[in-house]
Amino acid sequence: MSGLLAPWTDGGATGSLHVIGASGAEGVALLLFLVDELGLQGVVAHDFSVDQRAFARSFRKANTAWERPEREAILKRLLRLPIELRLGDQYLRGLDDAQLIFASQNWFNYPSNLPALPDAVAAGAQLRGVVDLAMDLFPGVRVGVTGSNGKSTTAGLVAWMLRAALPQGSRLLHGGNDRDAQVALADLRGASSADRLVWEVSNRHLRDRVVPVDVGVLTNITRNHIEDHGSFEAYVAAKARLLLGTGPRGQAVLTAGDPHSQELLPSVREHVGTVWVAGAPSDEPEDGSVWLDGDAVLLRRPGASGVESVGDASTFTLPGAHNRQNLLSAVAGAVAAGAEVKALEAAWSRFPALPGRLELVAEHEGVRWVYDIQATTAPAAEAGIRAIGGDRTTVLVVGGADKGMDYSGMAEAAGRHCRAVVALPGTGSDAFLAAAPELPRVLADDLDAGLAQARGLAQPGDTVLVSPGCAFFSSRFVAGRNFHGRVRALLGTA
Repeated sequence: MSGLLAPWTDGGATGSLHVIGASGAEGVALLLFLVDELGLQGVVAHDFSVDQRAFARSFRKANTAWERPEREAILKRLLRLPIELRLGDQYLRGLDDAQLIFASQNWFNYPSNLPALPDAVAAGAQLRGVVDLAMDLFPGVRVGVTGSNGKSTTAGLVAWMLRAALPQGSRLLHGGNDRDAQVALADLRGASSADRLVWEVSNRHLRDRVVPVDVGVLTNITRNHIEDHGSFEAYVAAKARLLLGTGPRGQAVLTAGDPHSQELLPSVREHVGTVWVAGAPSDEPEDGSVWLDGDAVLLRRPGASGVESVGDASTFTLPGAHNRQNLLSAVAGAVAAGAEVKALEAAWSRFPALPGRLELVAEHEGVRWVYDIQATTAPAAEAGIRAIGGDRTTVLVVGGADKGMDYSGMAEAAGRHCRAVVALPGTGSDAFLAAAPELPRVLADDLDAGLAQARGLAQPGDTVLVSPGCAFFSSRFVAGRNFHGRVRALLGTA
């Protein structure tokens, strides 16, 4: 085996191999692959848990993709692995001779990891994550999708269209941030050069390294995650790494209407082999372009003069101008990865809304209930408000923490389209309400009370839109309880 694991599979390792966060979804996937699948010896696993009972509790909380019987079987399998498991006060002991350390993308936000992990890197260890191993293992074309907003939908669309539009004999694999829908590392290892991998790449993956892909798609950049990067400029640089890392033989997709993406264009053109612009015809003849003429999706391939008709965007059912832009970026990414153009429209016309992204969960007494829980930034919530408010009046539910965002655009959209806002507690709610002083509002202490207030405010023909526009809404107000069930219980349709 070549790449990251070669020193261990070939017997040439001079240091130790460690997995940090052994009970988490990424840690479990890594340990099962490294030890159970590859049979590597001497792997050291670390976890915050104070003992094995606490480790089991943490495992059950983090690994929700499996049903309970399978989850318990995997836990037993994990605990039987021939690894050294360091818990409690033994956490991070023995990194002195570390050669390779795998950690979750969020490792730097845990004080217990500091300064031990940076010190180990300074001493010569490689610090990597599951995405790095995934890209290292996969022999086919790798498509990475990142962006402040729309990356999950765009990555899902690229995968959906590639699945339908690849040449016969090619397989599509899809992974990324959704812990409940991960591709197995063993499947990546067993793939062929004719296969395609689509991966949703977060800002944290890119914080201190390049994620090697062959096609990089950047949806947009808005002010977010400053706490992870230290400055907006560093955040922009992290997003740019996905595109620049494709290199002279790679392809990069940028959005025409996003100013920060456009600022990256000169550097991307200098360092990347092929550039695609999604949203308008590029003025650079060597670029590829995908754009709309009315409802017609048009495409011009890199270096070509002819224009191809891809399909009718009106058959794409996700609402809003932002989702049309997601569609254009996805078409560019799919074609760059080898999709057959003639198959794309039939695929996108069947693409379903992703859970928690402008998801219609109920319609009762003329009122629609739409769940947009993933809109945890002001720009994302603004896009959702405009998408739903095109032909319906909205009762908006917001809440959560402020991350230093500009709420003026969200406030303007709400003033145009919302009958009222139901505000749950949080500094983000306060910042949004301050930006929209004329907007009628009611306050609620929790989500159930907020939904009841929204029901009382909504009139037939309205939409109740849960689009928080703030951070930590899910962990603070949803807390594992099923939103669909809450709404059905409130409406008496359970």
